[in-house]
Amino acid sequence: MPTLRRYHGAVASPRPPRIGVVIRNVTWVGIAAHAAFVPLFWYLEQPTLARFNVLSVLTWVAAALANRRGRCTLAMWLIAAEVAAHAVLAVTHLGMESGFQYYLLPLIPFVMFNDELGTRTIAVVPVLVLAIYLGLSRLAPPTPLSPEAVALLGYPNMVIPFMALALVSYYFRLASMRAEQRMEAMALTDPLTGLFNRRHMGDRLREEQARAARGGRPFGVIMADVDHFKRVNDLYGHDAGDRVLVEVARLLSAGLRGHDVAARWGGEEFLLLLPDTDLEGAKTVARRIHEQSGRSLQVVQGVGEPITLTFGVAIFSGGPTVDAAIKAADLALYEGKSSGRNRVVVRDGGPTPAS
Repeated sequence: MPTLRRYHGAVASPRPPRIGVVIRNVTWVGIAAHAAFVPLFWYLEQPTLARFNVLSVLTWVAAALANRRGRCTLAMWLIAAEVAAHAVLAVTHLGMESGFQYYLLPLIPFVMFNDELGTRTIAVVPVLVLAIYLGLSRLAPPTPLSPEAVALLGYPNMVIPFMALALVSYYFRLASMRAEQRMEAMALTDPLTGLFNRRHMGDRLREEQARAARGGRPFGVIMADVDHFKRVNDLYGHDAGDRVLVEVARLLSAGLRGHDVAARWGGEEFLLLLPDTDLEGAKTVARRIHEQSGRSLQVVQGVGEPITLTFGVAIFSGGPTVDAAIKAADLALYEGKSSGRNRVVVRDGGPTPAS
């Protein structure tokens, strides 16, 4: 069931550090730029800057390695310190006309992108960058370069900072979109099983009711309940009970058709919505999942007994609300529990005992 797997993945996947994603994708720009500056500064007879850029390349490589090992904040500070030092050194040697002061500007969003930093640090960085920029504008000497050399440096020193700003902005946008998707998934799904939660299933039921009213097609609802679940928790612990619920959710998801929907209705109860399905079709689905449960729930880690399920089946074929169909499925489930559990009970028929 693709939809459920997508939401399950969204809930289960760990959140990668946002700054780590940015560093991974901008380091290649920094390494390439500084490597290109080495021969350029030798050509401009600036050996100090050429040697410094060799150190810059090594610093960016070290930042990339630190980032790969999960030390994202260290990598960020290595890059920020190198960029600031490079801008100061280059402007004090070549003047403001060289354009190296522009590299300071991407540092502000770059550092702010790190959500591991405190508010005080975030507030200090823009002030520090502004102070460096103003200091350079007042203290920088006239450029010793020819107009041709200034033009040779000026264009790359505008393009590269703007490229860095664009990359940081792009990954900020991407991270924001992913954060919204995670929040949406958390609002729609049960965090333990990854299935839809009761609130979202209620919305889906109302949507299906409206669609059925327009098209005249019934839909099925199946209530599934884990037998003797309280005993599982009491005997084997709540962690074992959680593993049972996860296995049941996996079984239900695998047993449904592409357009069916499963939700954790509450506790050990699950509700299945089967669009465009009559009573006979709903019985067929419930019996198939019941047979599969007899095989796949024989052994659950940490539980010393087979797990069984009871199913109550009903359909919605008209009426003002879908609540009557859910109540009918719940009554069928109660009948199955009362008559021995581990069976399928339909609204207009008797129980189907487990084989």
